[in-house]
Amino acid sequence: MVAPARRVSLQVLSQIETRAAFSDYVLNSALTGELEPRDCRLVTEIAYGTLRWQSLLDFVLRGVVSGQWKHIDPLVKTLLRMSLYQMWLMQRIPDHALVHDAVELAKDCTRGGADKLVNAVLRRLSNDRPWLREDFERRCPAWDRVSLPRWLWQRWARRYGQEITREYALSLNNPPRAAYRLQTPPGRRLAQDGPEPFEASDLVPGAIFVPKGREAEPCENTRAQDEASQLIPHLLGSIEGKLVWDVCAAPGGKSSILVELAGSAGRVIATDLHYTRARRLKRSLEISCNGGYDVLVLDASREVPFRLPFDVVVVDAPCSGLGTLRRNPEIKWRVGPQNLKSLHEAQSRILEAAARSVRVGGLLLYSTCSTEPEENEAVVASFLASHASYVLVRPVSPPGIDSWTGPDNMVRTFPSTRLWDGFFAALLQRKN
Repeated sequence: MVAPARRVSLQVLSQIETRAAFSDYVLNSALTGELEPRDCRLVTEIAYGTLRWQSLLDFVLRGVVSGQWKHIDPLVKTLLRMSLYQMWLMQRIPDHALVHDAVELAKDCTRGGADKLVNAVLRRLSNDRPWLREDFERRCPAWDRVSLPRWLWQRWARRYGQEITREYALSLNNPPRAAYRLQTPPGRRLAQDGPEPFEASDLVPGAIFVPKGREAEPCENTRAQDEASQLIPHLLGSIEGKLVWDVCAAPGGKSSILVELAGSAGRVIATDLHYTRARRLKRSLEISCNGGYDVLVLDASREVPFRLPFDVVVVDAPCSGLGTLRRNPEIKWRVGPQNLKSLHEAQSRILEAAARSVRVGGLLLYSTCSTEPEENEAVVASFLASHASYVLVRPVSPPGIDSWTGPDNMVRTFPSTRLWDGFFAALLQRKN
């Protein structure tokens, strides 16, 4: 009998690859009450670990199967990766157990004698352990050693230098910090054993963390959300009583903060391009907010239908997500340099359209969860070059934000400097 955790791990990883789904959504759907808590933790570790170290795992596997690797069925590749991850990087699982389960899974889920290939490859790896050879590090390319795609390693190495890139990439292979947002009213806590229920952020109001080594089950008054993501709406300062348009609002984490900051006298119009995402956005706001918002389906890259100008417009633009690799490691294997150009064009169109709806004296906040200049500085520079009525202003909120604001008045958070995601933000004001 195959261990349930390994069977579910293969299903999860296969769905992430074949459906281009995000790992957190697939895992949340897969980790139902049918699995024991211990198995849920094992599935999570196998799935995220395999995705984070995929390039390094592939390097080892290519050396064993020689020129066959590119011809192997994608599901078999996934099975070999997750098995090698358990054998090499988890180490606490006996080889005979994981080899047995991998062979049985190959029999159940694949065709054409793949079980024989899986058995041969894993037994050879168990006997030879090529990663222990003295020449392994010399033979393994720098980008594979830290499990980055080659193009991204080269890009970051040019920008930061090889040593900083190596340390940065390795840090991205660690699990993210468990961060939550306390919903209003304040003072509500995580349901958790122990005298200290959580650690409060010293920067972002309402952001809390589960101390390392503890387990917490979020209650209905908390929302899982990275600290850097929570930071973005607070850059606006006081917006109480303001009319706010959250342009690309789904899944709704920032929208709920904007509703809270706008207060009972304000109003937030939250829009998204896709009906299904807008529906999930509405459900999210219904849970976290007591009115003060409207949800609309809208293509923000086109002419917008609003007649009244907004006090505040927030463009948290669709992006590569390269600032969230610790949380979404599958992005490493999906995004390429060609995507950055097309994203730049789409982001520029959305910012251009949204800017028309800002009143004179109003604020326009542009942000992404990317670290790449094409999606960030280049979009803002291009916009300012063609919009003389807008100026870049330096955020003064929340207290302490100056540490993360550059001389150019733009905010950048880096995953390697604080246990949060990589975000970019620029605050613009319409002068005339």
